[in-house]
Amino acid sequence: MKKINSLIISILTVAIVLSCGLFFYIFPPANSKYLSLVNDYSFWLNDKDTMIPQPQIGQMVQSFLKTPSTKQKKVAFLGFDALRADVLLNILKDDNGANSLTSDLDNSAFAHIKNNGYLYLAYAGGEKGTPTQQNTSTASGWTALATGTWGNINGVQSNGDYKKAEVKSSMLIASENYNMRSLFTVSYRSHIDKAFNVDLEYAENNNLDMKIHYVNNDEQMQEYLLDCVEVGNPLERDFIFAIYKDSDAIGHKFGFGNNSKEYVNTVLEADNMAYQLLQSIYSRPTYESEDWLIILAVDHGALGLAHGGQTDEERTVFFASNKDFFAYIS
Repeated sequence: MKKINSLIISILTVAIVLSCGLFFYIFPPANSKYLSLVNDYSFWLNDKDTMIPQPQIGQMVQSFLKTPSTKQKKVAFLGFDALRADVLLNILKDDNGANSLTSDLDNSAFAHIKNNGYLYLAYAGGEKGTPTQQNTSTASGWTALATGTWGNINGVQSNGDYKKAEVKSSMLIASENYNMRSLFTVSYRSHIDKAFNVDLEYAENNNLDMKIHYVNNDEQMQEYLLDCVEVGNPLERDFIFAIYKDSDAIGHKFGFGNNSKEYVNTVLEADNMAYQLLQSIYSRPTYESEDWLIILAVDHGALGLAHGGQTDEERTVFFASNKDFFAYIS
């Protein structure tokens, strides 16, 4: 009997140890120095004390739309799902960070926009301990960016929430107020259905040219986007909100961060695809008569194999723009 009890205790002990190991593999402890380390990278135009609240990026888009221009306005809002801020060490040269550069800088969207425009630190997840606090998750992040509001205003504070109809996305505003052909495209639909179908329904009921298009992966989306920026193509759009999503899927499987080569390589692939899309925009025969706002943005960071919490690794995000953020948001 004693032998059986000892065996049971041993099995339970091993099970507990393995369970704890798996838990800490999926949810490792946060690094208390993460934000300070990221803050010291030399490529930001601001710092951790002036990080930009995520909704203000969406507000920048709406401010751009209503700012008078002699040229025809166009928007390319390119989203990158679950990019940790420290992953940029694989893309941009930094004097304070230590990482081997694995990206071809001549074919990098982030390097191109940073070198010719602006790169800012920002934060997701709302204001801690206030009604604006929300999950650092897919639906809440993209809804904050698309509407210019936190989830307590737009209704989406976590995956599965429905957006309020009265809080319109920039895509819908572009179509309704500025007669622009707008598009939302991504390689998943469950969260987007709940967050943005209300805008699509409004657009259809009011004969507005707004589309939501779903694809299976980033490569398929890239092919579609290249058609959307080709002058004269039946799929041509004036306002594009597109999300490169594969980095999130790979991160959940292999881990988020610079220690995961699968994650880093997927990020670099998306960065390269975005660069090719930008080159297609620049080569438009009508480009010189157009006023393009180009933004590369992130919905949330991550920690281990997951995200959704309030650690610095999950909250810290960033965005790049060809235009000065502070020229539109004071």
